[in-house]
Amino acid sequence: MKANIKIALVLLSLSFSAQAQVLNFDVTWSEKIEAKKTVVSDMYNTGESNTFFTVNTAYKFGSSTTVLEKYENLKPVNEQELTIEVSRGDYLEQDVLELNNLLYAMEYNRTRENISLKAQYINQGDLSITNEKIDIYNFKLSKGRNKSYGEYRRAISNNEQRVAYIVEHPGDDDSKSVATVKVFDDEFELKWKSKITLSSSKENTRLYSVDVSDQGMVHVLTKVYNEKKERERDERNYEFYLLTVNESGILSEEKLELKSNYIHDIELRVTENGDIMCGGFYSKEGWTADGIFFMTLDGQTFDIKEYSIKEFEMDFLTSGLNERQAAKKERKKDKGKEVGLTNVVFREIIQREDGGAILVGEYVRVFTTTTTDANGNTSTTTHYYYDDIYVINIDPEGQIEWAKKIPKIQHSSNDGGFYSGFFSVVKDDKIHFLFNDHPDNAGEMDPQEITSYSRNLKYSSLMVVSVNSDGDYTREILVPADKKEGVRLRPKSCEQISKDEFILFAMSKKYNKFATVKVK
Repeated sequence: MKANIKIALVLLSLSFSAQAQVLNFDVTWSEKIEAKKTVVSDMYNTGESNTFFTVNTAYKFGSSTTVLEKYENLKPVNEQELTIEVSRGDYLEQDVLELNNLLYAMEYNRTRENISLKAQYINQGDLSITNEKIDIYNFKLSKGRNKSYGEYRRAISNNEQRVAYIVEHPGDDDSKSVATVKVFDDEFELKWKSKITLSSSKENTRLYSVDVSDQGMVHVLTKVYNEKKERERDERNYEFYLLTVNESGILSEEKLELKSNYIHDIELRVTENGDIMCGGFYSKEGWTADGIFFMTLDGQTFDIKEYSIKEFEMDFLTSGLNERQAAKKERKKDKGKEVGLTNVVFREIIQREDGGAILVGEYVRVFTTTTTDANGNTSTTTHYYYDDIYVINIDPEGQIEWAKKIPKIQHSSNDGGFYSGFFSVVKDDKIHFLFNDHPDNAGEMDPQEITSYSRNLKYSSLMVVSVNSDGDYTREILVPADKKEGVRLRPKSCEQISKDEFILFAMSKKYNKFATVKVK
């Protein structure tokens, strides 16, 4: 079971030896697992000690193979190949979904005529997939230049006993957006479904996110663009709406507004008592992230119970900039121009046990450059920047206590940001961010002295930044650089699998390694 409560890792050092013990954590590394060009894309635990499952994708000569693997005591014991078929416009793919300690193969099938999604139970012993297929959705595609394909979103409740799907129907772009909402239990028995018609057109409507309560109430966040004829060139041209749906249809459709400010990016979470948390970044003009907001809505009346908004201070915005860059931003502010954050991606809302929350964002920028040599040959390079992490702490009364920027510089090219990004774990009053970093950054607290991460194994360490309840943080090496071993950690493939166990995933050109981290 993928735990909803994250655990902390506060480790000072770690090697790739078979076993190690660090403070109150027992760390055990696996032997080398031959797996050339194989990437772990997801990881699951279903409650059984010393057992976990991975979904691995192997790339070879332009094709790929996806395999579900079972591990016991860090050793692979069984595997099941998942289907991937592509032929003449038809596409069939199987993925894995874990739901309340049960595993399902989710079969997505797209042809020229229709799109469907089906669920099949997976036997966790031998990984066999049952022949019985449970229909999640199945609709015919509309043909024509101005026809849409439709889209869908999925959400799982906190107790993992409810899973919800909202599926937008294909059709004319200028027609009203029509969708079907379905809620299943953890054995994929349909509890209810409802067909809804939104007030906006398909062309202007985007299903932004969805969440479902433990009781099966579905909350849908939509991003609705203004009609083209109503759009002003130099102003924000969209609004966010929160829809609440049950078996009888749309119970409520609330426009989310921040008085004179614009919502720049937003995420929602349903709490255990059914209330709705909404938080994210806001903008004064609609383009940059100028501050943060947070609100809690009553799950029954949809009234705002808590609301807070906080503008980023200049010290926060200029943190990590040199004197020239900081002075330029100050001059822009004095002239009334936008000085907020750009390229901010909202990552998650983490619910605190005391009723508060932690909002997390990251700077992500992707762009392409083209160069031409003396012989007229051109080459194209795609750059991936995964930089600063933004952490915002919300107290139990819904007020914003503080906002911190954790300096991080990760630049790579033509690799999709494969080793970049971070993952987070929470324990008590601390949140820990783990990411690949240059070893010289250990203990470095001055943002201007942070060295850019390099994929060179000699300078590739796994760093842990631990932030306490006051916003103070430390920066320590979790796994040191080891050129001899030839492996590096991939944070996007690491996973907490239970309340007291954590899995690390490391890979090289020829083999992979796992490590279990158990909290005493």
